[in-house]
Amino acid sequence: MNIEKRVLITAPLGADARNIAEVLAAAGIDTRVCRDLAMAAEEFRAGCAALLITEEAMDSAQAGLFSAQLERQATWSDVPVVLITSGGQFSPVSTRATALVGARANLTLIERPLRASTLVATLKTALRARSRQYEIRDLLADRETLLASLEERVVERTTKLQQMVEELEAFSYSVSHDLRAPLRVLDGYAQALIEDYGATLEPGAKDLLARISRTAHRMDRLTQDVLAYTRVSRGELTLEPVDLEVMLREVIEQYPSLIASKHLIHLQAPLGAVLGHGPSLIQCFSNLLENALKFKREGVVPHVEIYAVTRGDRIRVTVADQGMGIDLSQQQRIFGMFERGAAHKQVEGTGIGLAIVKKAAERMGGSVGVESAPGQGARFWLELAKAD
Repeated sequence: MNIEKRVLITAPLGADARNIAEVLAAAGIDTRVCRDLAMAAEEFRAGCAALLITEEAMDSAQAGLFSAQLERQATWSDVPVVLITSGGQFSPVSTRATALVGARANLTLIERPLRASTLVATLKTALRARSRQYEIRDLLADRETLLASLEERVVERTTKLQQMVEELEAFSYSVSHDLRAPLRVLDGYAQALIEDYGATLEPGAKDLLARISRTAHRMDRLTQDVLAYTRVSRGELTLEPVDLEVMLREVIEQYPSLIASKHLIHLQAPLGAVLGHGPSLIQCFSNLLENALKFKREGVVPHVEIYAVTRGDRIRVTVADQGMGIDLSQQQRIFGMFERGAAHKQVEGTGIGLAIVKKAAERMGGSVGVESAPGQGARFWLELAKAD
């Protein structure tokens, strides 16, 4: 017997239960006779297609236990309950029995005297309804299985992608590191030729050697930026309180590319302290300050302002310039690798500096952005958690 297709019968008076079971068996319906509602509740937990109960069975102390069992059905389940009554739908006995079954019950009333055809037709209708519930259950189970499978596949693919990214970053680091040595040699040879044989070289030859030297310098800067990006992406970052004013003054005073223009940079103290990684912050602000000085408007002396604003438990540091500005359509794109604004392509650069800033900010639990318009300068900001 398939317990999911059986009908549980609870009819305590006389031969009612046996007679009902015989009628249903003749119609090909499996049944299980229960002596009382306690047994019916126990069998119900094992599984059934429908419950057939006489009103006498409901008039017992076990009705509450049975009703509670119905209330605990799974969300997909609404087992049909057929209640045999003597007094019609609105009789006191039927009303009390209906209340005991509970609001959750999928209830059908059959009035005595019973006709076999009515009983069989009612139970077959109930069994068809239950069969549809089983289909819904199976569909839900299939969905859960599919979702679990998809989740496993997503985790697996994410892991593989992460491994690929790490391998690519390691490869990038290795290639960039190994490229620097031959680039320095290439530049050294070009400079040596210019210095030792410059007087005897034709102008065209000297120009070609100068181009070789400049190209080697650009390639070396590119490899340095790739190495910096890889270090920011892969290195372990220990976050600790960093005094922004002290750190920025050191960057302005000591960074080789900024020393000559330090008088053009104004720092508005106080800036406060953030929770960050010192070397990564130095990399971020040196890149932002270099860009602020480099992308200047023609005929305009660059002027850079650095200021900070506290925003709740975070500090936003802004580097503002009076340079070329950036069109709104390009303001997200410029933070990608090898991406540059349309107006900036005439100025030498690798297109990696802002990608380094973005990656470093994210790894420190912060964010980065820009506010700008063409010809109106740019305000690049870096926001991090405030140090306690």
